[in-house]
Order: sequence, then structure tokens, then C-alpha cells
Amino acid sequence: MNRYWPLPVKQLLARCGIEFWLPLGLLGVGFWLLGQVWTNQYLQASNRAIAPLTLTPNTAVQDHGLLSARAVLNNDLPFTRVEVLVVKPVPRTLQFLLPLDTPSELEVELGNQLKVSPELIRRLMRYENASPAPELP
Repeated sequence: MNRYWPLPVKQLLARCGIEFWLPLGLLGVGFWLLGQVWTNQYLQASNRAIAPLTLTPNTAVQDHGLLSARAVLNNDLPFTRVEVLVVKPVPRTLQFLLPLDTPSELEVELGNQLKVSPELIRRLMRYENASPAPELP
């Protein structure tokens, strides 16, 4: 047999490459454990300095139950289509065809029909233009 067999431990480790891989693995496990400890400490710490988010809804809109209003302006038609989302007493969509085309007239007429102020309608109203954009030459 071979007179060099059994090899000393240091030579055996050197031939297998364990001298390099063992400390590298131990270093990786150490980083992983430290990361776990740090993550647990960070996630479990409650920060009392951050105030909870509080939402204050617009009471004027809530009292009347109006959520939003959308007017589709079309220069080709003699009327404007208006959709109003109402949440009181039950959620529903009201649709109006108004023979008006300026925003101020629409807000006044819609306010009269819904029995609210035109200023409230102005805050809720979103205008869209239904006319197609002119084509570029």
C-alpha cells in the first residue's frame, strides 16, 4: 500500500478543498443568522411616532349622497350626456340629457335637478370631450 496513507488531516482538507469551502459556508450561515435576528428585531419593533392615517370625507358631499359626476360634451349633438353616481339611499347611477353645452349652465341645471348647490356640482364634475380629435395631415 501507499506509505502516505492515512494522510494527515491538514493534507486531506487541502486535497478536498474544504480549507476554502468550510469557512465560506460558515461565513454564509453567520450572515444568514445575523440577518434573521436583525429582520425579526426590525419587524417586531413598533414605531409609535407614526400616526395612523385618518380619512375625513367631505361632509357636504356625504350629506347629499353624491359621489361623482361626469359630463360628456359632444359638439355634434344638441345635448350633453351627464352621469351622476349617487350612494344615498342606495348606490345608483343617474343619467341626464341636458340641452346645454357650457359647463356653468350644466352645473346650474344639474344642481337644480338634484337640489344641491352648483358649487357642489362643480367640485364633483368631470368633463370629457366626445368629439374625435382632428387627424393630422
